[in-house]
Parts: sequence; C-alpha cells; structure tokens
Amino acid sequence: MISNFTVDWKESLLILLGMIILILLYYVFNRRSISEETRTRKLLKQQMEQSKNVSSVIEVKRQATPQITQAYERLIILMERIDLHKLVARISPISTLKQDYAAFLIQNIDQEYDFNISQQLYVSEEAWALIATAKQTIIQQILKTSLNNSITDANDLQKTLLNINEVNSVTDLAKNRLKQEFKSLV
Repeated sequence: MISNFTVDWKESLLILLGMIILILLYYVFNRRSISEETRTRKLLKQQMEQSKNVSSVIEVKRQATPQITQAYERLIILMERIDLHKLVARISPISTLKQDYAAFLIQNIDQEYDFNISQQLYVSEEAWALIATAKQTIIQQILKTSLNNSITDANDLQKTLLNINEVNSVTDLAKNRLKQEFKSLV
C-alpha cells in the first residue's frame, strides 16, 4: 500500500510539473504573439500615417483616358440630342394627336438617356445629376406644354415647343459642367 502511495505521489508530482511547464510555455508563446501583434500594429499605424502624409503631399489627379474622353463626348452629344429645340426640330409628329407626339418625344429622350447611362461611371456625381435633371426637366416641359388646352394637335405642339425660349437651358448648364470637368482632367 505504501508503494502505491509513492507511485501516486510521483505521478502527481509529474502531472503538476507538466502543468507548470505547459502554463509557462503558454505564457511565453502568448507573450511572444502579443509582442508580435503590438509590433505589427505599430508598423501598420506608421504605414497609414506615411500614406496619409504622401496622399496629402501628392494630389491625386484623374487623367483623361480614351474611355473617359469618350464618355464626356457621348454625354455632350446626349445633351445636344435631348435639347428641346433640337429634339423637336429633328423629330416630326407621328400622328395628328398631340399626346402621341409628346409620348414619342419622351420615348426618344428615354432611349437616348438609356443608351448613355453607363457613362455615369466616368463623370462626377454632380455632372450626372445635372444630366438626369436635364432629362426630367425636358420631359416635364413637353408634358406641361402638351396639357395646354389651346394646343389642339401634334403640329401645334411642335410649333409651341419650338417657340419656347430658354436662356441658360438645363442642357446648356449640363454641357457647361461636363466641359468644365473635362478641362480639369486634361
């Protein structure tokens, strides 16, 4: 019985020593990983500060690539094509009904806009907002004019739309913004 106690005591001592060694190893490795993590954080922080300093010193400027140039060209053409006077002069009434003509003009504007919608990737949000506003303003002008009771047919609607005089039309504003942005790129 005494020999069993001695063996149990020796085993317990070995288990205790093993646990102490495991705790020390865990502490050493954990300490090492904490120090490596701290060092990595310091390096990342230094790199971020350097990149902030570099970006504040160097002004990032977009360059007019062929795709960007083409986008500005296409959007200027879009503004020309949906300009109310040019649109009405280019598109003749398809029937005698003023509602048909108004719908046909609006359909044409929507098609032009949809065809060029991907170009918004290349211009500023402000420029694209002006283009979308120009589109909506022209559509509203067509609808408002077509609701006039004094206009009886499509030919009257066409003549009335042609006679609308706008100084600084929305398409002109959008074209000027596009030109201004493009000049800053080149």
